[in-house]
Amino acid sequence: MDLFGRGEDSKYLMRRAVSFMKKSQHKKAVGDFKKILKQEPKNEIVLHQIGVALNELKKYTDTITYMDRLLGINPRSTAAYNNKGKALAEMGNLDSAIKCYDDAVAADSRNYEAYFNKGVLFAKIQDYDTSLELIRKSISLNKKNPVLLLHLGIVLGKMKKNQEALKVFESAEHQFGTHPDFTFQRGIQLAEMGEHKKAIKIFENMGESHMDNVNIIYAISRSWAALGQYDTALDMLKKAVSKSPKVIRAWAKDEDIFNPLHENETFRHLVKM
Repeated sequence: MDLFGRGEDSKYLMRRAVSFMKKSQHKKAVGDFKKILKQEPKNEIVLHQIGVALNELKKYTDTITYMDRLLGINPRSTAAYNNKGKALAEMGNLDSAIKCYDDAVAADSRNYEAYFNKGVLFAKIQDYDTSLELIRKSISLNKKNPVLLLHLGIVLGKMKKNQEALKVFESAEHQFGTHPDFTFQRGIQLAEMGEHKKAIKIFENMGESHMDNVNIIYAISRSWAALGQYDTALDMLKKAVSKSPKVIRAWAKDEDIFNPLHENETFRHLVKM
């Protein structure tokens, strides 16, 4: 008989915490990671994983605390620098986040994740040229990660290089297989190129399991409006607004495609103009 209970065994706790992470039950995972750290305070794997979980929970200050603890044990931990950089970026401390990513590269010049994270950060501040360079560098170091290609295509799209972005997404699906993120982005690039009928066909062919996605609904609404099918566009826009009122209203107000509807009472009511 186990007098102390199975749950206090570190190997069992680790297996359970990993299971929680896979199920996106990050709060439960953090609880188990903390129990392990009481037994093994210098466990680098656990310190890294608790940082990942805390970032998912948006507890960025706690993430930084644990990553500093990990760096105290291993000053060359690229995982710690990347996790800490993400937390700092989310807190708006961009210069410190960039330094973390640079420190990760200094520790390991082939750390593709640091180049990628830095690239994503520069995309957020709309420095797309720098972002593109960094993401391409990350891809040169890891050609088997589809997420890198996804963001490469997105940045190209932001730069209005829609044809090039479309080729990236098509190539990614050829290499890694069909994925809704790539399919959706193919539709977006076609819409940006004025190919709205093709875009709608792609969105509508994504299947019933995705047709409740607010981004897809809004994209379809936008394309129907571009085609002058305003009644259908408004029906889809109403559905999108019901799912994410604040975000969709802001998007619709700023979208040039909807300008012809600015005097339409239904549109004005939907977006609260």
